[in-house]
Amino acid sequence: MFNFSHQFENFKSSLIGLVLILASAMLGLIWISIGIHKIAIQLLGELWGPLALGSIFLLPVIIYFGIKALPHNQKKRRQSMIDEAFANSSVGSISRIIDTLSPVSPVLATVAAIVAGFVATRFPQLLPTFSQIVQALGEELQLRKVHKAEAKVRKARAEYERTATPPPPDVVPVAKRRRKKDADPYAEM
Repeated sequence: MFNFSHQFENFKSSLIGLVLILASAMLGLIWISIGIHKIAIQLLGELWGPLALGSIFLLPVIIYFGIKALPHNQKKRRQSMIDEAFANSSVGSISRIIDTLSPVSPVLATVAAIVAGFVATRFPQLLPTFSQIVQALGEELQLRKVHKAEAKVRKARAEYERTATPPPPDVVPVAKRRRKKDADPYAEM
């Protein structure tokens, strides 16, 4: 049965614990800040101590904005936006379909591109879904090729092991000798 007062007490105790943890963290940070401030004043003086401390705290913000303002970052951002827009366009979707299916079969890639062109002209909102379905199909077909190759290797290995020459009849394998010895410890008595 649901006990509301018990649930409320649990919530209240967890909330009080969270508030106490945050309060102790804030007090600890304030205590450390006051200590660093006093040390900076003692080392650099009344004017330069707080200025140096403020500049140290502002240094990560200045570095972040400096890196963000560099031109190479803007070029990368612009290029990534262009790539994303191309991937979301109908030409990008059809290009991904062709790239996915061309290793499997060029004819299948051509047929899928023609169907994708039809879907792009008649139902453009369904093209990304069709593109994802075709990409999944292409990846599955490529995985099937890999699985077939692995199956052939396993079959060849099993055939080799089956036709391999057996040990001579006078030599008893070590596993059989050990099994006989361990199977019945009181047989020799």
